[in-house]
Amino acid sequence: MRADQRAARHARALAGAHRQAARDMKRDTSPGTRPAAETARHDAWWARLRAAPHGYDLFQALRWLDALSPGRAPLGHAARPRDEPVRLGQQPSLAFAASMLADIHDDGAARPRIAIHGFGLFGPNGPLPTHLTEYAHERAAQHDDPTFAAFADLFHHRLILLFYRAWADAQPTVSLDRPERARFDGYIASLVGRAAHGDRPAAQADAERTSADMLAPHALYCHAGHLVRHTRNPEGLVQIVRRYFGIDARIVEHVPQWVAIERSQRCTIRATRPTLRVGAVALGVAVRDAQSRFRIVLGPLSLDAYRRFLPGGPHARQLAQWVREYVGIEFDWDVQLELAADAVPAIALGAPQGIGRTAWLGQRLEPGPARDLVVRYDVRRGGTPLHRETA
Repeated sequence: MRADQRAARHARALAGAHRQAARDMKRDTSPGTRPAAETARHDAWWARLRAAPHGYDLFQALRWLDALSPGRAPLGHAARPRDEPVRLGQQPSLAFAASMLADIHDDGAARPRIAIHGFGLFGPNGPLPTHLTEYAHERAAQHDDPTFAAFADLFHHRLILLFYRAWADAQPTVSLDRPERARFDGYIASLVGRAAHGDRPAAQADAERTSADMLAPHALYCHAGHLVRHTRNPEGLVQIVRRYFGIDARIVEHVPQWVAIERSQRCTIRATRPTLRVGAVALGVAVRDAQSRFRIVLGPLSLDAYRRFLPGGPHARQLAQWVREYVGIEFDWDVQLELAADAVPAIALGAPQGIGRTAWLGQRLEPGPARDLVVRYDVRRGGTPLHRETA
């Protein structure tokens, strides 16, 4: 590659970095334009840090500062030093410090400065000879001349920020401080087949999926271990339902049902087309099937939770989406709701009770939970079930 080609490539990379910094800085974060709550939280954090800098770790302090500056580029990603909200440096000292942070300089006229003990050129473990640490400390303490230490801080500032950024980029929890830059969300979403496509940002795609599916994206990411497996067993669905809804659940397999035979496929007398041989045809309008349907039993539930799982309720839609995500459309399923015995309401005139759902005539003879209701969420718009149930 020629020299002019290398220069053009570096110029394009630098221009891209400046464009990214401009996008990150499009919202001004000066105290005069910040919301009052954000300004108060920012000032309170700096007050705590100035009062007891030894009680904070370096990464903890920088993470707080990064989270409290949402309109700025993340620490370590800014294209220019003036775009960064803090200056970092090392305090020249030969002491074996008990904490990473040494001091906070914030006079209000310039950017705050955080001085640290370790990770620098000076100190008992630094790469420079110890007499240079003594010299820098003597010039700053005895002659009020921090020139040598300030020159070294030009390199300390950048290296410390890169050190922090390398740690922050590898922490899934830190990425949640900036939702628009949550890299690990995209990683896990790709595993479960929910990554954003095209030019849509991940946050926008997550918002669209949340409104359509009624499941928060992080709920799917939390159960990615179950969703990435090729084999889907009943235990996985039970664990998802128990953890997400916080209720007891179990699955009954091989629930029988009657599957309707299409009129064109029924066995008739004097058929005008060839039919299958004896033993391969079914007489009647339906066949009994006990291998393609299962039942999810929920409960015992409180009355409030019971109502949320009724058709049209918020938990009913979420449960239907979970089953669709985990099982797909291969199997049919229904839900049996068990209402705790002490939560069964007494029927009363004028009370908002649903017949066949939350209303029982007379006194129940069974001492246990009310388990009479079996509902299906996958019905057609006209209310007709896809298959008929067995008695």
